[in-house]
Amino acid sequence: MKKVPKAIIYSILTLIIALFPFVLGLPKPLMTLLNTVIIYGIAALGFNILLGYAGQISLGHAVFMGLGAYLSVYITSKLQLPFLLSILISGLVPMLIGALLGLAALRLEGHYLAIATLGFGVAVQQVFKEWIAFTNGYSGVRAPYPNIFGLVIKTREQYFLMAVIVLIILSLFAYNMLRSKTGRALIAMRDSEHAAQAMGISLFKYKLIAFSVSAFYAGVAGCLYAHLIRFVEPNMWGIELSLNLLAMVVIGGLASISGAIVGAAFITLIPEIIKNVPVLEHFKNISAVFTGICLVLVIMFLPLGLARLAAQLKYKYAKLFSIGRKISDKFGGGKAQ
Repeated sequence: MKKVPKAIIYSILTLIIALFPFVLGLPKPLMTLLNTVIIYGIAALGFNILLGYAGQISLGHAVFMGLGAYLSVYITSKLQLPFLLSILISGLVPMLIGALLGLAALRLEGHYLAIATLGFGVAVQQVFKEWIAFTNGYSGVRAPYPNIFGLVIKTREQYFLMAVIVLIILSLFAYNMLRSKTGRALIAMRDSEHAAQAMGISLFKYKLIAFSVSAFYAGVAGCLYAHLIRFVEPNMWGIELSLNLLAMVVIGGLASISGAIVGAAFITLIPEIIKNVPVLEHFKNISAVFTGICLVLVIMFLPLGLARLAAQLKYKYAKLFSIGRKISDKFGGGKAQ
């Protein structure tokens, strides 16, 4: 009997979990947070493909989400086209722009690439502010309710189910891509570009793939986010969101599909919990301070991220046990003599 892949099992379990809100009747604010976790999880998954698997940094990734959001609102409200088509276009257009950004990555690396992508993000955000005909500037634009084959999605529970289905589809795509020749090439490029070139791997091809796929995921996430909160304005897509995506990936776990979702849940839910702590509610920006502290601690003590916490603790426990056993054998042997 053929073994069922773990990815399929996890997808089925995730889909079952997505049905729980219909039964439990969770409050609307909590459902909004859970939807946000799923949407950020999609964006972080794409960013993890770029950073965790391909080893390429981007500090302007939030503008791909913004572009996807504006495109979806324009397509569904102005052009009156189907919502499913808007999801596809909201991913494809950022994907093309991401490929152009990937061309810059061929000549830049490390902190030079980070600064270049940061400049790209600032420039595109300014375009959002000035392109009144498309974005309505600082006034922002209203997004309609998603309409899928005549079904208007108005409740947070329905939206959660839809967002989870999109997450499962994109996770399965990422899982299969990263286990293929493309995934192995991305990892080889991350570990050593010179060694990858020596093995015949085209840096031009795979850097473009990494940036394109990552931008596609961000555009889809932006589309979903726009129709969740039903409002889009330029200041939503700044450097703070790009840094949050970076924190999600690092805290959750680099080169880990589940790590992107764990990191998104951590960055989204923990600050909301902290805000409701009576002792801390008077401190401004306490959630940002806490996120920064957690980022430093994870890098220092859990470099593989929260998603691999059990494995890291098991490894450290086994190492300490081995050292303790060697010490015990040494002193025990001395007494026996």
